[in-house]
Amino acid sequence: MTLNVRDFRNNLASSLDKAMAGEQVLVRRGSQLFTIVPINEDELAATPELEAKIEKARQEHRDGTTLKFKSAAEAQQWLDNL
Repeated sequence: MTLNVRDFRNNLASSLDKAMAGEQVLVRRGSQLFTIVPINEDELAATPELEAKIEKARQEHRDGTTLKFKSAAEAQQWLDNL
């Protein structure tokens, strides 16, 4: 089911009910498309392990040891060569 923003607002409760029942609910705003997906509260919190990985990545960025690409195409080429 795909709705524009106005229809989504006007049918909010039924749209959320459909998403809870497993139906794909998409909301279009201009050229952007959003999906409504139910999640559990425990999926919102970062685990200590994830927080440590995030902090490590931030430190690597500050140290200048992360990979840098000039374009998305360059990054994709690097990934394709893995």
